[in-house]
Amino acid sequence: MKISHIIKLVPVLCLAGCALMPAAPTGNWSVEPVSHYDSGYEQGTEIVSVQQSTLRAVLSNFETGEVDLLDVSHPERLQRKARFNLNLSKGEELTSVAFHPSLDMFAAVIDAGNRPGRLEIRSATTGVLIDRVVVGFGPDSVVFSEDGKLALIANEGEDFLFEPSSKHFFTPEGSVSIVRMSKSGHIVSHKNLELANMTNYAGFVISKAGRFMEREIDWNGDGIISKDMDFDGNGKIEKKKVLLGCFEGQDVFGMETKGEQKILIPIKTHSPALLEPEYIAISPDAKKAYVTLQEDDAVAVIDLVNEQAISYYGLGATQHKVDARYNGWVKFDQAMTAFREPDGITTVANGRYFVTADEGDTDTDSSAPADGQPTSGGRSVSVFDAETGTLLGDTGSQLDELAFANKVYPERRSGKKGSEPEMVVSLDLDGIPYVAVGMERAGSVELISLADPFHPKVVALGKIVGDEDKSPEGIAHFMVDGEHYLLTANEMSGTVECFKIVRQGED
Repeated sequence: MKISHIIKLVPVLCLAGCALMPAAPTGNWSVEPVSHYDSGYEQGTEIVSVQQSTLRAVLSNFETGEVDLLDVSHPERLQRKARFNLNLSKGEELTSVAFHPSLDMFAAVIDAGNRPGRLEIRSATTGVLIDRVVVGFGPDSVVFSEDGKLALIANEGEDFLFEPSSKHFFTPEGSVSIVRMSKSGHIVSHKNLELANMTNYAGFVISKAGRFMEREIDWNGDGIISKDMDFDGNGKIEKKKVLLGCFEGQDVFGMETKGEQKILIPIKTHSPALLEPEYIAISPDAKKAYVTLQEDDAVAVIDLVNEQAISYYGLGATQHKVDARYNGWVKFDQAMTAFREPDGITTVANGRYFVTADEGDTDTDSSAPADGQPTSGGRSVSVFDAETGTLLGDTGSQLDELAFANKVYPERRSGKKGSEPEMVVSLDLDGIPYVAVGMERAGSVELISLADPFHPKVVALGKIVGDEDKSPEGIAHFMVDGEHYLLTANEMSGTVECFKIVRQGED
């Protein structure tokens, strides 16, 4: 794709020095669990979206291809009002849903594997299909603008294929779909926006230690993703890397003990084939959108008026202290430098900042986060100027420290990505901007004050009930009678947790 517009880039190595947070919660708010919804399935509840005007929510299940309609008007007692089966074909997966802000309908996106995916618009009362359109490869998330006139889809395009005769791996390019809606909720127009080749632009770097993505790939073409595989054909499955082929001129390896589940795709360029849009935040005036490119540690800025990508912000690395090793002792005293690699993104109410949840998704050849080489995943929430992409501040080690103080820190993940901030949602409390972030590995939600965006402060943690793995993925905010609530969709337990944000000192 030819791009004639100036691409603004922010230097990667803008490193945030963040003050450490006391172990105990501070501030005027607490996050208290008030109810728990069980879908009846062991897992799969991934994305939740609320329509504030009717106090209803839609909940996706990637395992079953179903959407639950929930009544959230009584937050202490979430009730399912309906369950819609989308009747997906074999090999298709429901990846995201979004409730229209005002109409009786919701959007659902379906990943169709090696074929382009689709957007479906369905009735929120009956589940009946209203409209549909083919989008890009691997649609992973969908969001509506506040006025409901736009639906945006992040087409991740993360599936890889292997051509045995040439020993080449290839993948479709990621994209962003811009869908314009009529007042009645029908699709008026659709544009699939390709992204730029950022290989040679300043502001984006490749770790000298080497970064790679782990991808499920049907290497031998039998239609099954094997958990282990004798790649070199010597009759043994050994713990070793085997050269399998190449991708964009770079060697691709597989570990026999991990089989086709985790084939290692090298990240040596920022070509369009490696730009995988993850999530989208739309500015309050619906003139711009901010798209996380997780594996590239970047955010693309989309001009929604002219329907074109106008900027790419390299998000840089964060430096702070972590507990870097799983050794039975938790101590946040080891220096870490890490690419942020955000998953979730949101904007604040006035549109001045965008905020990222820095989960991390790649791996490096570094042996540990504290060995001096940049690693993957900031373990932080970061605040950026929406106009320039300039980093204002991040939370440093506060998220993991507060998780540890509340006895939910996953020490076994210390050498990986810690508690893994996943998705993030913004809200205002007493006129001050806050964000809430789901902590995938810590089974909790943390509340962060942006009163000083240069020093975001983690002020409270709410724990999802139960001892099983929860893995909160989607997160949503809503209000009832002036009170603030949060929902998390917990994909590994098949549940939704409802939290109330409570002013400390209230009865």
